[in-house]
Amino acid sequence: MSEFSVSYHIRLAEGIDAQKLLRQAKAAGIVFGPANGWLTFVPYAGSAAYRSAGEARFADYLSKLTGLPVLYYCYAEDHGWSFALADSVRPLVQFACWWDQQPAVERDQFDLLALAPLVATEALEPLLRPFNHEEATLTKPAVRFGELLGLPAYQSISPDLAQDHTQDLLDRAGRKLGAKSASAAVRFQLPPNRKITFPEPAPTAREALNLIAPFMAQFKPPWGLQMVTTWGFDVPEGRGIWKVWWRYGDSGDTVTAVLANDGRLLFDADSAPSYATDRMAKVIHLPEKWLDSPHVTAIMADLPIPDGFDGGRKGSMALKSLNDCLHWEILIAGNRGEVGSSSFWAVYVDAVSGEVLAEVHTRKVNDQETVRQRVRKGDWTDVDASSQSTA
Repeated sequence: MSEFSVSYHIRLAEGIDAQKLLRQAKAAGIVFGPANGWLTFVPYAGSAAYRSAGEARFADYLSKLTGLPVLYYCYAEDHGWSFALADSVRPLVQFACWWDQQPAVERDQFDLLALAPLVATEALEPLLRPFNHEEATLTKPAVRFGELLGLPAYQSISPDLAQDHTQDLLDRAGRKLGAKSASAAVRFQLPPNRKITFPEPAPTAREALNLIAPFMAQFKPPWGLQMVTTWGFDVPEGRGIWKVWWRYGDSGDTVTAVLANDGRLLFDADSAPSYATDRMAKVIHLPEKWLDSPHVTAIMADLPIPDGFDGGRKGSMALKSLNDCLHWEILIAGNRGEVGSSSFWAVYVDAVSGEVLAEVHTRKVNDQETVRQRVRKGDWTDVDASSQSTA
């Protein structure tokens, strides 16, 4: 599993007890240090302050709370790394480097001189440039950044790990600060998992939703249906294992129910931080008549397979809304010829009329990606791989 780390580092100053200020503000999480002039803080993912602020902006919240500079650090091994420096004397300073899919850096809100009081900037400059994935794996700019600043802890730590694997962080010399927030499952008072009876064969999307909905009666508006998705790619005749998602308005709070083909009904909950909510699917309102999954499977059966695609017509299915358009998204994986190669065919079908809105065929060979699309059964056209249009 690749590493994903998020942490916050308070720059200490004489006469200010940062940990005491965090405790007085009822901040809750795991702390490391102090060491080398830093106190590392990893909030619990379930804490209200972290969820409402979002990742980089939480550094700004901590800076205002303590009156001290606070560094946000993020490393996503497969994608890139970033940091932000919050300080009351200047606007938030941010830097990001991405190597997925193409090497790129974001420096619009970056000021190297803001880091001068913390580290020799000439040592940092070689790290603040584009890296591709292979080069980043070898040189590890994010790790080197943490070493140069002398951060007490920054590898393999995150709010999710603090919330769900607290003891792992304590075993690495972390210390508890404050009380852990209740998990989303506890806060939302989920129904107990159970086993229900339904006729063979496995249910369609509509059948699964009708079976699950009565158990979700307690989640009243602004809770609303967000998505209905398959659990996996094997959906013969539009029947299989279904996962149904509910969302609390425009917040990051979600509740899910999975109906397995043996009748097990499993509930779960999650609460995404505010920075992620813009990318979440919106609550949908199902019309009286909408196309069930077998109807979509029949539409796919008549759709020509794109030239060069070797994955057939069956794949994962998701009923959701985009720009108020209720649609089915079918994602089909092609055969993987070799490591670093992949192929996908995505089809978007209007969930009321059955019209095929768009298709996207993506191929990656030796890390070189090409994308073609066609709209409403028109001609296939090449598109920029970094800015795909779907429906």
